[in-house]
Amino acid sequence: MGEAVTQVQEVADHLQTLAVQATMLSLKYESKSDWGRELAWLLRKVKALSIRGKSYM
Repeated sequence: MGEAVTQVQEVADHLQTLAVQATMLSLKYESKSDWGRELAWLLRKVKALSIRGKSYM
């Protein structure tokens, strides 16, 4: 059980890191093109997953 909790915490930490990177990239690419707006949308989804993952920490 302890190992599973540790793994969940590691995944949540990784998602948090990805969320920060996603925010930076979405700000950079959001207004560049249709592709950039789609990328920004996907990156916002990563950020949302990170926020949801925090509840498991």
